[in-house]
Amino acid sequence: MHSNTIHQVILSLIFTLLCHIASAQLNIKAGFTSLYTPASNHNGIIAEFNTQEQARLQNPMSDLHFLNGLQVGARYQFSSMALDFTWENVLRKRTGNGEDPNTLTLFEKEYFYNINALSINIESIINENIVFGLGIGRRNLRIRRYINGSNVRIDLFNEQQQQYFIQAKLMFVLSPDASTPIALVPFYTYPLKHLGLAEFEEDLGLNNVTDTKERFTSFGFSIVYYYGNR
Repeated sequence: MHSNTIHQVILSLIFTLLCHIASAQLNIKAGFTSLYTPASNHNGIIAEFNTQEQARLQNPMSDLHFLNGLQVGARYQFSSMALDFTWENVLRKRTGNGEDPNTLTLFEKEYFYNINALSINIESIINENIVFGLGIGRRNLRIRRYINGSNVRIDLFNEQQQQYFIQAKLMFVLSPDASTPIALVPFYTYPLKHLGLAEFEEDLGLNNVTDTKERFTSFGFSIVYYYGNR
């Protein structure tokens, strides 16, 4: 399905729900998110770096897979349907270091990964314990490092690395009658385009800079608390 078609379908559903928002039940939510991304192309860059710098690396850089962070949002419920707005931010650090055999000085590459996302989800309430959701959103990838000799971080990318994505999730409400319900939410996220990683390859000092592309498809789970009447 083309991205324009997806946008039209989701926007039509949102418009329908917004027409009834005055009678909707509002919940504020906050929680923890953990995701896994295969990131095979990105991790191929790390493997190439480890091979190229093996003489200087006593501690090679590990692959990027798990990112963890927080999410907040709001949810409007209309009988058997709901409209969910979510912002989430997940982080990870990757480091490779060792001693340069020629200068006997520290050799280190350290990077800080950040993916933040905004999404709108349409949810179908199957029963009080199970909810299925389908959404669309936009997320931004940042990779930063310290300026040499300082505590200031700079971005590797000259331009924002943004992706639109579609997401499916299944929410298991563990305490539907509690004043602050808690839910376990497994999800799958499919970005609609790849991101270029040429600046990352250049900063690592690779001999071959090929502008590797990575989609960062991911799946994971969230633990979410809902505040407000249900």
